[in-house]
Amino acid sequence: MAIVFLWGLAFETNLKHRLDCFVTVFFLSLLGGVGCVMVPKVKIVQPLVSDGDVLPSNEDVSREVVVSPLNQSGGIAFSRNGELFFANFEKEGVIGKLALDLNNTKQVFIDLTEWVSPVGEFSSRAEGLRFDNEGRLLVADAGTGKLLRISPTAHKLEILADSYDGYRFGSVKDLAVAHNGDLFVSSPYSGTIYRIRPDIGYVGILNDDLVRVQGLAISPDGKQLVAAEPEASRVVVYDIPDDFILVDSWTLVDFSPSGVEPRGVAFDEKGRLFIALGKLNQVRAFDLVLGVELARYEIGSEAESIVYRDGSLYIGGDEKITRIRLWE
Repeated sequence: MAIVFLWGLAFETNLKHRLDCFVTVFFLSLLGGVGCVMVPKVKIVQPLVSDGDVLPSNEDVSREVVVSPLNQSGGIAFSRNGELFFANFEKEGVIGKLALDLNNTKQVFIDLTEWVSPVGEFSSRAEGLRFDNEGRLLVADAGTGKLLRISPTAHKLEILADSYDGYRFGSVKDLAVAHNGDLFVSSPYSGTIYRIRPDIGYVGILNDDLVRVQGLAISPDGKQLVAAEPEASRVVVYDIPDDFILVDSWTLVDFSPSGVEPRGVAFDEKGRLFIALGKLNQVRAFDLVLGVELARYEIGSEAESIVYRDGSLYIGGDEKITRIRLWE
């Protein structure tokens, strides 16, 4: 029997406190078992699907491949003007871009291997991608273990961080940008989440516990860092402290009895959490206020990285990026 537990949580107050009331709900697992989710009793209201308040079912969404093939699926990010940037386009280390809904012409934005020297036998391999508050592209270079910042014209590349306390980073996987500009970078092999404040040159560690997380996302209120930990089959949360101190995580969604491996996480504008579930070829959506699973979307390929934008999910995996249109 495969079992999944979800704690009901309230983002509006503090994600750290669980809801007082729990009710058991059952749903079928893909493996034929029964899953158990704890949710509070609520009055069900059905607003119009078109306004984005209710997620459509798996059968009611459209899917399309927007980028293929990739050398290796990596990070995905959108610029301010809506261009899609994606990692490992023609080869490892090449970041591509395209303007969706125009001519869909893919082009090279930058080849990191021409800018960043190899570290030993390892050359650049882009993983996490994000844009900072000034429109510069941030890259977690998993190959060389560096956090990079690239100007909008790709004429300038900076190494923001590559070491802590005299020791080089291990392979870095993903990154998230906080509202105040702080950067959080996951390094699953070292069990570390680095916290970086570029304007003062600060590099530190966020986690006091050992976590091998990959995908990262900042909660809508900017107070929590949500992280996917595949090896432990769970999604965890860190309450982001104002000061540079170490903090422990707490479990938000626990897939461990079923062995499902969450890889990527993303929020939509209504605060719903979407989790990319790797080789399960699936994305699941959760309402963290009510403590319920809202929907499951079959991808047809691995679901590694995930980004939400303008009513659509973009999922990277199996050397391609797939768009799921939740609504127009």
